[in-house]
Amino acid sequence: MTTPEQPASPNPDLFLARRAAAGHADAWSELIDRYGRRIYNIAFQFAGNIAEAEDLTQEIFLKLYRNLDRYRGNVPLAGWTLRLSRNLCVDHYRRTRTERRTTIVSEELLKRQPGSLDTAASAERRERLRMVYQTLEEMPEAFAEILTLRDLQGLSYADICAFLDLPEGTMKSRLRRARLELIRRIDRRRKAAGDPVPTRKGAYS
Repeated sequence: MTTPEQPASPNPDLFLARRAAAGHADAWSELIDRYGRRIYNIAFQFAGNIAEAEDLTQEIFLKLYRNLDRYRGNVPLAGWTLRLSRNLCVDHYRRTRTERRTTIVSEELLKRQPGSLDTAASAERRERLRMVYQTLEEMPEAFAEILTLRDLQGLSYADICAFLDLPEGTMKSRLRRARLELIRRIDRRRKAAGDPVPTRKGAYS
């Protein structure tokens, strides 16, 4: 005896995307609540200051709104949204990278990093971070991008894979190579400055 097929469970991500694309304000507000902070944090790391990050975030959500009807529900909406935002983030980074190489690292970036109750330790950590940001500007774009996402922004592996559209194994391999290259370049900077102490993995974070 055969049993009738059960109807497929509704896809909540697809349902939300469809309602937002159709102009339902509550659905669009839910999208912003879900992903607004995450997207802004990523935009901030690529932009380097609050004003540009806010503009970039608005561009990303405008692009999201215009493309929601293309979402098919075959991947999580969070990952699809991150992937959609990548081109705008990378384009902005490329436009401003040359300029940022010749300027002091934004104090806004440094202030957003976790501090310490110990003033001296906090100042030392900020100097390390300043060196990291300056070194990232000289690195291959793929390395700078993945280090920004993981070690400075703290994104999960799943979010990074979605953002970069990479399988997890490839992403982890790139991250390892990027960290080694960053340490090598920082050690070279420190040696040139008269500080020969080698950097250990994680010492820059």
